Amino acid sequence: MKIYITGIAGLLGYSIYNYLKDKEEVDGFDIVKADDSEMSYHSISLYDTKAVEQVLVQGKAEVLIHTAALVNVDECEEYPENAEKLNVWVTAQLAEICQRHHIKMIYISTDAVFDGEEERLYTEEDQTNPVNVYGRTKLEGETFVLKKKENLVFRTNIYGINLQKKQSFGEWIYQSLKEDKTLHMFTDIDFSPILAEELAELLYIACQKNLCGLYHACGTGCITKYLFAGKLKEIFGLKTGVVEPSLSDSATLKARRSKHMGMSNQKLREELRIEISTPEEGIERFYQRIKEKENGGN
Repeated sequence: MKIYITGIAGLLGYSIYNYLKDKEEVDGFDIVKADDSEMSYHSISLYDTKAVEQVLVQGKAEVLIHTAALVNVDECEEYPENAEKLNVWVTAQLAEICQRHHIKMIYISTDAVFDGEEERLYTEEDQTNPVNVYGRTKLEGETFVLKKKENLVFRTNIYGINLQKKQSFGEWIYQSLKEDKTLHMFTDIDFSPILAEELAELLYIACQKNLCGLYHACGTGCITKYLFAGKLKEIFGLKTGVVEPSLSDSATLKARRSKHMGMSNQKLREELRIEISTPEEGIERFYQRIKEKENGGN
């Protein structure tokens, strides 16, 4: 299988590459330099759609996994035109390219498509109603991808080990606690996080089974941001740092956040006939990956 990944040097893109590199033929796109001398990819802007199309055609792409997006929620709110261009326009262009050349497109979406007014796990059948620019633009991207029934959309919320200078949510908590900082974490926002490398595994199984349609690819169950940080501190055995409870309404954020972002992954688990980690199990695995990295592993 010839698989291309957009944003291949990012958190999820690299996790997918790292998982697939010994299993399939993997290539990709990114304008960011990756901290991996063995990985080769095309330093082409996704806005240059003609160049992207040429690479995909010449490389005989079978699958395009689209992870690249403007994901900073407050930045999307402050610069909506940038979010529109990358999250919507680029996605629509890639969907058209894949349609023309019979390439399966897999699009990584978000739990931010829901307004969070319901205190339960959202399913794929639930009504979407994003409350910020990020969620709206990602939802618009979904519509272009799902026009072709053979395509696949995964809604998710990831963390993990990032090769770039920016940190994932889990890395930020870990580093802050190591530096003996006090973290004020929301008790009124819950989510269903999944480790990026586990999502990479799910994507590979989905490719093998030629899964199509819309699925929630997230952790099993949900957890508040406050409990997530507390559990990470406990599992990592950290004696430094403090996790304090706080409410999201007291935070100075540019964009409104959904309070209940937990999603149900039952549809995906049943379709793929697999188990998916709970948030707590994911943190245990994250701990192992962090220790491997600190001990000189990849």
